[in-house]
Amino acid sequence: MIQTVLGPIAPEELGVTMCHEHLSVNLSGVRGDPDSVFTDSPLIRDEVMQAKKAGVNSFIEVSCNDMGRDPLALQALSKACGIHIVCATGFYLDCYHPDWVRNGSISDIEALFVRDLTQGIGDTGIKAGVIGEVAGEETCITDSERKVLTAAARAGASCGCAVTTHCQLGRMGLEQSALLRENGMAPKKIVLGHLDLANDMDYYKAVLDTGVNIGFDTCGKIAYLADEVRADNLCRLLELGYGDQIMLSQDISRKSYLTAGGKFGYLAVMDRMVPLLRERGVDQATLDRLLITNPARVFDIA
Repeated sequence: MIQTVLGPIAPEELGVTMCHEHLSVNLSGVRGDPDSVFTDSPLIRDEVMQAKKAGVNSFIEVSCNDMGRDPLALQALSKACGIHIVCATGFYLDCYHPDWVRNGSISDIEALFVRDLTQGIGDTGIKAGVIGEVAGEETCITDSERKVLTAAARAGASCGCAVTTHCQLGRMGLEQSALLRENGMAPKKIVLGHLDLANDMDYYKAVLDTGVNIGFDTCGKIAYLADEVRADNLCRLLELGYGDQIMLSQDISRKSYLTAGGKFGYLAVMDRMVPLLRERGVDQATLDRLLITNPARVFDIA
């Protein structure tokens, strides 16, 4: 089953899914920037409804414990917009970690993840349905991040759920894959985020050959990489037979990324990436794998 903020649903109910999104987030404690603060509101409801009209049915919402996660806001948004939302448990980059995570044990962190997944988050009664976005830096994994990734792997393995990560600028995917797998995670339940930003075919193949899934999940962020390049790289990977291990999203973590801010918002996949892939000869069955079949399989809790 897929655990959403409104309860469990069958995997086939998930439909077209954005695999790595933020709908209620607060990163201002580190970024010092109100642009990275938003939650359920008329603005976000309008942006989500635009995505729904474009064909999106579900969001994997990866704002975790130290990213301003608000499960009650996500529940209200899900009800108001008639879309499925999967809420996360986890801890993000080291600079966001609370002191008890930096100084605590792997077992304590794992216990929190398991509790959020099996009993509910705090006193909300809302269960997390994924562990993420647990993270690593661009050139290293800090001691605190290593603890979180280890705890995530152990909790994910015991609960049968996916672990989804943040790879800074798409890097350290091989190291994250190895760490998670060494601690019990089945590779088919691992999603390494932001790999599209690496723009490196040899690296993509090396990571995918470890059996994990990857996110081409910063679609529309053309200041980092042109969507045309994303589409070209993705098509090469599809030709090489990796289509069952790739999912799509936008990773909207700032209000200025929204359509109201003049950018592509939650529409970049459906309005930009999908047409680019079609122009390159990708058929509907393959698009359905990327958008529907792969998320339904990966985020299904065994």
